[in-house]
Amino acid sequence: MSQTIKRYRAVAVLAFLAALIAGACYYFGLLTSWQELVFDRFFTTQTAPSGIVIIGIDDQSISALGGWPLARTSFATVLENLGEPREVGIDVAFVDSSARGLADDALLASALARSIAPVVLATQYDDRGGKLLRPLPSFASNAQEGYANVLVDADGIVRTFAPMRGNTVSLSAALTAHARGVAPPKVVRIGWRGPAGTFLTIPFIDVYRGTAPVSVFAEKTVLVGATAKDLHDTLATPVGSMAGVEAHANALATLESGRFFNDIPMLFMLACILFVAYLAAGTILAVPQLVPLILLLATEFLAVNLVSVALFSAHVRFPTLSLSFAFLLSAGFTFIYQYLSESREKRHIRKMFQYYLMPEVIEELANHPERLSLGGQEKTLTMLFCDIRGFTTLSEGLSPSELTALINEYLTAMTDAIMEAGGLVDKYIGDAVMAFWGAPLPNPSQENAACRGALAMFRALDRLNADLEKRGIKPIRIGIGISTGEVVVGNMGSSKRFNYTVMGDEVNFASRLEGLTKAYGVSCIVGERTASAAAGDPTLTVRGLDLVMVKGKSEPRTIYELVIEPFASTGSGQASAIQKEQFVHFANGRAAYVKGNWGEAITHFKAALSLGEDGPSKTFLKRVEHLSIEAPQDWRGIWEFTTK
Repeated sequence: MSQTIKRYRAVAVLAFLAALIAGACYYFGLLTSWQELVFDRFFTTQTAPSGIVIIGIDDQSISALGGWPLARTSFATVLENLGEPREVGIDVAFVDSSARGLADDALLASALARSIAPVVLATQYDDRGGKLLRPLPSFASNAQEGYANVLVDADGIVRTFAPMRGNTVSLSAALTAHARGVAPPKVVRIGWRGPAGTFLTIPFIDVYRGTAPVSVFAEKTVLVGATAKDLHDTLATPVGSMAGVEAHANALATLESGRFFNDIPMLFMLACILFVAYLAAGTILAVPQLVPLILLLATEFLAVNLVSVALFSAHVRFPTLSLSFAFLLSAGFTFIYQYLSESREKRHIRKMFQYYLMPEVIEELANHPERLSLGGQEKTLTMLFCDIRGFTTLSEGLSPSELTALINEYLTAMTDAIMEAGGLVDKYIGDAVMAFWGAPLPNPSQENAACRGALAMFRALDRLNADLEKRGIKPIRIGIGISTGEVVVGNMGSSKRFNYTVMGDEVNFASRLEGLTKAYGVSCIVGERTASAAAGDPTLTVRGLDLVMVKGKSEPRTIYELVIEPFASTGSGQASAIQKEQFVHFANGRAAYVKGNWGEAITHFKAALSLGEDGPSKTFLKRVEHLSIEAPQDWRGIWEFTTK
């Protein structure tokens, strides 16, 4: 199973877990109180219905009429001064007889009997015992009744009311049924029209004195109730504190509108919670760039909440808090998982490459793991093989522990030189070293980097040999083969154990080139593509060696020497004048060799050797001396190696 599929499955499980948690909170009502506070913010001030008028018993009215409680004759006078309203609701309890005597009660009873408009008097449930406290019989016989109790949520805010309680109706429901003949719903969420003062309110004293125009009440529902602060008939509502009579006005307006809030069905809501959880997780997986991801998540989060606001205006309660919780929880789980996963992946990358790459390259890979292919990936790379010559001779006279320490010392020097040149050490094969350039990070000058790495390896070897000489240990001699070509690179192995390595014919060819260094008496041989790139670097010197057919191949290939001596120790890439002359003689001798002009070839190779030691000239001189005696009839200038 690929890492991508594993990551998708893990995130899917986390998103489901987030949805499960949010869904459980929604199902068991753990977020209900918070959600109600959110819904409270959705109410906006609207135009109050013109058919509802409040007569407020304010502080001025109480002061003008001799204090609270008001004389019941004042209520009788107000009823008579209303003219012809559609109906009247009085949110004042007339449970006990008037302290002013029976005449006070009789005048109000008479006024109720004479009232043209239906009058609904407030009743009150005693919440401690559940007993209904009704108006005096003389009042009740001439009016309708409606209880004035309100439903208060756990946080002390009034949001709903029950139009019916047992066989009795609420004050607002009684007024609505009287006027419209409408059967009230069982439970109603109040559609608040605005804060205190939204409904037209006229002071009680103005109506009592007859200074309020009668036309204001014509064909209107009139609610009479206390608005004075000292009477403490104040309720907390989603739109602020207001008098109880104003809350009744809002409840009445809700019933008269016939538009009631509906809640989203449970199953649909749970499905939406699941959807937004997967939406958040999927977005994080799909958008790797941080800034676009944050902008997209913010847009989605805002869209979810705007949908809730839009539906609320259509009287549909869409619990945005549960959705937001699912969205944020899923996003949080996914972010944490990705952080831990990426941290684990970075640790794995650092562990995998810490012994093969420079620290800055490892950090680049850790920050951009996508540059590592999950499996094989075809790339053009430059491979290097290095092996010790005469290892058996070197090991003579050394104990196993001494030999191990020497090899470790040698490999450390070679590895440091490779890594400093930007190469990756692929593996150690006994005393041999395999490395490559161009992966996992691309390197447009990988051929030259590999050649410079080879020079650095010989410089490091010179320093090591100088130290070995002081210790009485034989010097180490190595050969290096470098080739550039198409290979497959990536994490290869089993599902439980794998290595970042390369495979392909070009890898084998680089190994063969290392083996050919002994045949030509040179330190480093490179392939044609490597030599072509190195030829343009003034710090490197290459010369053509031969056209060969290595074992197992059917096509000949040109090989080149990367000249190491005598300037490997100094780092200078310029050959001396004598070397340049020697190289010219070798090139001329090789050209004659290809054409089969054996005598001319021998002359040039001997001239090259007269200028100093030169392994390739010595090799070709022996070869030509043999060919001049017995040359193949189909000579094409190709030398075939039958052994590796």
